[in-house]
Amino acid sequence: MKIYLDNCCYNRPYDGYTDAKSVMEVATIKAIIEICGIVGIAMVGSFATEVEIDKIRKYDKWKSVRNYYESTITEYVSLTVAISTRAQSLQALGLKEMDSFHLASAEAAGADFLITTDIRFINAYERLNFSFVKVMNPIHFLPEVGI
Repeated sequence: MKIYLDNCCYNRPYDGYTDAKSVMEVATIKAIIEICGIVGIAMVGSFATEVEIDKIRKYDKWKSVRNYYESTITEYVSLTVAISTRAQSLQALGLKEMDSFHLASAEAAGADFLITTDIRFINAYERLNFSFVKVMNPIHFLPEVGI
């Protein structure tokens, strides 16, 4: 099994939200990363995640998010022409630019799941009804895979 977390997941622990859903998402993201490390599930990183992380303006937050990201990934997907072409086709179907690059990268890596806290991304994915990589909120991931 391979899992791809998008930028939202790496940022969430440092966003400072205190509402119940965000607190659950943070706990679940941390649990997913810990479980994957223990059982050897591949965690895929990508140029797309790094581009978004590098847009963080506050140095302390950028450093924390970047370190968190780098400490979790076990595989990396670089930008290729095929990924760029796939992302463009996903954008034509209605996905936002960075969402399309995350999904194209997850597909290229052979990821089974793309985990995000971005409800608009999840809703757009569900409207498109893809079957290659399942996009979902971290709260729904653990029950989905039976962990």
